Amino acid sequence: MTQHVPSTRPPVEPAKFFPWLKRESEATWKDVKLKDNIYGFQVQAGTTWNPGLSDAEIGRFEKDMGFTFPPIYKLFLKTMNGTAKDRINIYGRSGEPERYSTGYYAYPKDLAAMQDKIDWIYEENKVTNADVEARGIPHVMPIVAHRFLVIDHCKTNPVLSMYGDDIIPYAPDLTTFLVYDIFHDGAQAPGLPEDLAVEFWLRPIE
Repeated sequence: MTQHVPSTRPPVEPAKFFPWLKRESEATWKDVKLKDNIYGFQVQAGTTWNPGLSDAEIGRFEKDMGFTFPPIYKLFLKTMNGTAKDRINIYGRSGEPERYSTGYYAYPKDLAAMQDKIDWIYEENKVTNADVEARGIPHVMPIVAHRFLVIDHCKTNPVLSMYGDDIIPYAPDLTTFLVYDIFHDGAQAPGLPEDLAVEFWLRPIE
């Protein structure tokens, strides 16, 4: 990622925030330079967002996932639907062959990959789809890499870093996460509470 500073402050209203984010992020990525010493996936120059989804497409997406999306995630999807260019890992210019990986997930292109990530998280945390439904465990949705949006059963929709059973809070909400992920090298948002009131994934269900 890059340390680009957006030309304006992020709008507070979600309806204005997502068009702002699309514009500022694509401006950031237009001529972004790869960091030669980095081992890990980086955004490639010229990366753009795919066009947003229609209401009907979002409805099909929800049906495929088996749960209803919160309004903030639907608004995100209406504005942009994942990134159009893969990320690249140059392995610090060590001579290791370059590898490519999906950036922000897109529907329906990355549907199977998103479902596989959720299945892996469930397996590593010893729960099943049936457990999630019966016990009111929050559904989680992969956004990019190992960052997941908490979909329901909490007062807000925070973002968690989830790698197997290694789970930590990452941002208090989707818009804050996107700002830090895109404009601050994927950093964890500062000043987070320990559990963000997310039951099961961060604390026992009461």
